Amino acid sequence: MRVSATAMTPLPMMAPQGLHRRHACSLCARRKVKCDKGDPCSNCLKAQAQCLYEAPAPHRPRKRAADEDLVARLTQYEALMRKHNIDFTHCANTWVPSGLEVKLKETGSQSPVLETSATSRPRPKTYPLENTAANVDQCLWSNLSPELKNPPIQSLRHKDDPFLHPTPPLQLIFPSTQPELHELHPEPRHIYRFWQIFVESVNPLTKIVHVPSLQQRILDASWDPANVPKPLTAILFAIYTLAVTSMSPDDCRASFGETRDTLLTRYRAATVRALIASDFLTTRELEVLQGLVLFLLADPESELTSTLTGAAMRLGQKMGLHRENTDPKISFFDREMRVRLWWQLCGLCSRSRAVSTPGTKLPPSEVGDIRLPLNVNDAELHPDMIEPPIEHNGPTEMLCVLMKFEVSNWLRSSPTAAQVFENIIQGHVRGKRVSMELQDEAINEIEATYQEKYFRHWDKRVPLHGVTHAMAKIAVARMRFKVHHPRRAAVGGGEVYMTREESDMVFDSAVMSLEMVDAGIHSKFSSHLFTHLTSNFQIDAYIYVISDLRRRCSGDRVALAWKLVEDLYSEHPELIDDAEDAFFVALGDLTLEAWEARRKELVRARGVRESEVTPQFIQLLWDKRKKGNEESVHMPTIPDPHGLDGLGLTDNIELDWDYWNDFLQL
Repeated sequence: MRVSATAMTPLPMMAPQGLHRRHACSLCARRKVKCDKGDPCSNCLKAQAQCLYEAPAPHRPRKRAADEDLVARLTQYEALMRKHNIDFTHCANTWVPSGLEVKLKETGSQSPVLETSATSRPRPKTYPLENTAANVDQCLWSNLSPELKNPPIQSLRHKDDPFLHPTPPLQLIFPSTQPELHELHPEPRHIYRFWQIFVESVNPLTKIVHVPSLQQRILDASWDPANVPKPLTAILFAIYTLAVTSMSPDDCRASFGETRDTLLTRYRAATVRALIASDFLTTRELEVLQGLVLFLLADPESELTSTLTGAAMRLGQKMGLHRENTDPKISFFDREMRVRLWWQLCGLCSRSRAVSTPGTKLPPSEVGDIRLPLNVNDAELHPDMIEPPIEHNGPTEMLCVLMKFEVSNWLRSSPTAAQVFENIIQGHVRGKRVSMELQDEAINEIEATYQEKYFRHWDKRVPLHGVTHAMAKIAVARMRFKVHHPRRAAVGGGEVYMTREESDMVFDSAVMSLEMVDAGIHSKFSSHLFTHLTSNFQIDAYIYVISDLRRRCSGDRVALAWKLVEDLYSEHPELIDDAEDAFFVALGDLTLEAWEARRKELVRARGVRESEVTPQFIQLLWDKRKKGNEESVHMPTIPDPHGLDGLGLTDNIELDWDYWNDFLQL
């Protein structure tokens, strides 16, 4: 986060009057939120940050497909055999042609598969999914507009997201006049309420504090906050902050009589002051580092978190958290809590790198050789114990964090994982890609590990089991979606052809990931923490699903997909209301096109009138389009896809298999 170092007011960038900017300001682009492109923009005004507009990096040329030369040679050989009347059809196999192959064949022999595909689509646009002669059909995604192929945002933030706007400037955290730190504690009954919310909504996803031993200390501290030790003070204010982020604005006002923004500002500032009072940048105390990590988890995508996470990693290494410690002066209980803290810190660091400096990964050497935490409940640990408890074979309170960290064991021990990463390294050197078959094998392997080790005995009635299952499903489905996404097969922006089986896989994976994200957000656990940790890239999944709904008109998965789309528009009214955003307009047009196919199927199957099947969000979209036409609103020019300042997905279509490392960030 950039803030003015000399004044409380923002320093707007001087620009000619009437200048129309096509790119978001640097701060909005970095935080992936919508920018109104003002001078300064409203987000920077609210955050009192300097608003800077910088042109994005020039577009890098798309990587050359690995099979391009091979396809060219095969086409040449086939032409020679046809010229000499040599029959080679008995050697043919089912082939999924790339965009380049299609273009080459169009200039030579005509493909009956392509003729069927190109002539069988009626008007208005409906897209049949029947098998062609070679079980291949054109992927509808390849014909989308540039802003849909390369969306300018990764995700949509809910209006109630407590950290939709950046961290306030440090001047506001350290005003010239401020109360004593102990005076900022809430009253005892509110302290206990914050603690309850933390234990129920946040702690199961993090597990870096020992609830039984910490609870009594918090109860004691609530009656004498002036004499609370400095490390515990930092932990307390961090717990208040995390609890507030887990609540809705209405719940905050009902429970504490103040707005959520007021509570967040107070307790975030108090946490920073408590950490400074504990000398957190030079500490060797485990509790101080625990308080720091809890504070960072409250807003894992901010620039302040990015900076302090690096400091926390160095502190952890200086304290020896990254290696097995046999020091007899350190009790078993402390060793176990150190292991838990280190793994959560590694995940936080991985996420921070991905957000603030894309492309830089956490080196394996920094992770160290530390074991995973034990699969035991907090009640089985005690500060005075001298021997480890017996681990459970089934689910415990550690289910969620152990499932997330399990991928590290897989990366260390699996021959398939070793082969994948070896091929990636060689591919970066030689300009080649990892085979899709090998990637599918790796995904299937980690999915089987999750099922066997964590979900063989899971109980969907237990909330922790449900949210853990959702996280695992999200990870596997998102990886399948990325591996088989048509973007990876597109050559020069051309058409992409897929088998029906692969098309179904990509669609089902996208729907699965969106369904599980929705389930996690609406669980009893912190929706703020779950959203920040699992729902990156869901916009790409929504676009693919809506695009494919133009030809998928019936069935349970289609009905579920439309429910998810309806929920998207219900939770984000700006998708309908903002007629000046080219991406929102394009997404709305695509949704209306898909609904046309769905409407016809519903009317035909149910024998009802159109008005009886049209959902409210579709009607609102139509009304917005009609109003725009009546007022002759000039729609914005479609931006240059190379200038889109969001995902940058066209810059690197090679699958980032370090995602499995990033899964630790949860």
